[in-house]
Amino acid sequence: MTPGGDEEARAVRVAESFLARVGPRHAANIGVGRLAMSLAQVARSRADADRALRVLRTRGVAGRAAGYSEVHFESLLLQVADVAAAEEQAPTGPYRRLLDHDAEHGTELAATLEAYLDAFGDVSVAAARVHVHPNTFRYRLKRLAEIGGLDLDDPDARLTVQLQLRIFGRRH
Repeated sequence: MTPGGDEEARAVRVAESFLARVGPRHAANIGVGRLAMSLAQVARSRADADRALRVLRTRGVAGRAAGYSEVHFESLLLQVADVAAAEEQAPTGPYRRLLDHDAEHGTELAATLEAYLDAFGDVSVAAARVHVHPNTFRYRLKRLAEIGGLDLDDPDARLTVQLQLRIFGRRH
């Protein structure tokens, strides 16, 4: 038996069946944790189920069931965000510089960066998301790289700033 395997999928199907029967009368969600093979693993499975529920709430959905495996990465991001909040951490590096510049100058460089990363570097798609011409978008990319000191060709730099976007958002 492998955690996240058939057992989890069956449990999610049972939960979905239950939710279908109670229908819209009860806008509930159900989280399913990893299979517990011992009493010591029951607490972990419960924590998994709680995290799955939290992800569903974050998504703003109701009447859904989710297994831990389905929401694993989103759950990890929530956990990292919790640690950052508990330790009163704030954005750093290039991302901090972009947020400060946006706040001081009324620019949208952080939104430009987020659109670019979300579009996997496709300038046309990203420009449409922020409602500007692709040439304007390219200019903004150049400016945010200069202001933030961000090398968009460096995969580690992109990952670091994208994680900060997901953990902190653009509100800091």
